[in-house]
Amino acid sequence: MQQAVSITATGSYTPTQVMDNHQLVARFGLTVDDAWIVSRTGIRSRHWLQPGETTSDMAVIAAQRCLDQAGISASQVDRIIMATISPDLPSPSTATIVARKLGARCMAFDISAACSGFLYGLDLAAASIQMGARRVLVIGADARSRYVNPKDHRSTVLFADGAGCALVEPSTTKPGFLSMVCGAEGIERMGAYIPAGGAQRPASFETVAAGQHYLHIEPKNDIFELFLRFTLESCHQALDRAGLTVPDIDIFITHQGNANLVQMAAKELGFAPEAVVDEVAHHGNTAGASVAIALDETLRSGRIKPGSKVLLAAVGAGCTFAAAVHQF
Repeated sequence: MQQAVSITATGSYTPTQVMDNHQLVARFGLTVDDAWIVSRTGIRSRHWLQPGETTSDMAVIAAQRCLDQAGISASQVDRIIMATISPDLPSPSTATIVARKLGARCMAFDISAACSGFLYGLDLAAASIQMGARRVLVIGADARSRYVNPKDHRSTVLFADGAGCALVEPSTTKPGFLSMVCGAEGIERMGAYIPAGGAQRPASFETVAAGQHYLHIEPKNDIFELFLRFTLESCHQALDRAGLTVPDIDIFITHQGNANLVQMAAKELGFAPEAVVDEVAHHGNTAGASVAIALDETLRSGRIKPGSKVLLAAVGAGCTFAAAVHQF
C-alpha cells in the first residue's frame, strides 16, 4: 500500500514593484492601452523585480514563509525541487543557491517544464516520499520580466514575476493527493520560447542585435487551442484516476496565464464560477509560479477548507501539461 502524501504548508511572494497597465504603457511607449490589455488578458497590474533582485531571492522568501507556517527549519528539509525557466544563472542550478540562502544541506535541483513546472515538482516530491524522503520543498519561481521585449506589447503586458512554495510530507491524517497526471508533447508550436542563448544558438552580438534573447510568443489562436486541449485532457485524466467528477471538486486552480483562458477552461469543464480561482488581474502571467502562488493565496484566504478537494492544472511551453487532485 502506498504512503499517503499531502501538501502540509505553503508560501508565496511577489515583488514590491507593481505596475498597472497605465504605468506600463507610459514606461515603454506601447501602442496599446489599458482597455486593450484588460479585454485580451484580464490583467490590470503585475509585479516586476527591481534591478539587482533575482529569482532565487523570491524563491527564498516564499520558501521561508512556507517553512514558518510548518514550524520547521530549512535544515529539516530532505529535498528542494525548484521549478523555473528563469534561473539566476545558466549553471549551476538555482536550487543550490536557494539551499545556501535558506541554510539547507540536502538534495537540491532545478526542473524546466515552463508553466507546468510546479506540478511536475509536486509529482517528483510525491515519488520522493514513496522512496523514504520525509519533507520536500517544491518551489515554482520565475522572473519573466527579464525576458520580455519592450517593443513587443504581447509579451510586455503579459508576463510577470513571483514565487510560490509547497511543503510535501507523508500523511496519516488526511488523504492528500488523490491523483497526479504529468505529460509532454514535443510539438513544433512551442507556445513561447527564447530562440537564442542555448547550445543550439549560443548568445552572440548577432543574436542580441536581432532580439533573439527575448521571449517569442506564438499566435494567440495557437496558444489558446493548445492550452484548452491539454488542460481539458489532463484534468479529465486526473479526475478519472481519482474516481471523481467535476461536481466533486470544490476549487479549480489552473495556470494563471490569461483570465480569458482560465474562464474558458472552467466553462468547458463545467465549473461554477464560485469554484474557480482567477487571480490574473493583479499578478499577470508568472509562468511556473502561477499555480503555486494561487494555491497559497487561496489557502490563506480560507476558500480552501479542511476536506476541500482541489483540482490543480497547468500547461506550459513545449508543450508540457499536468493536473492533480488534492484533498486538504
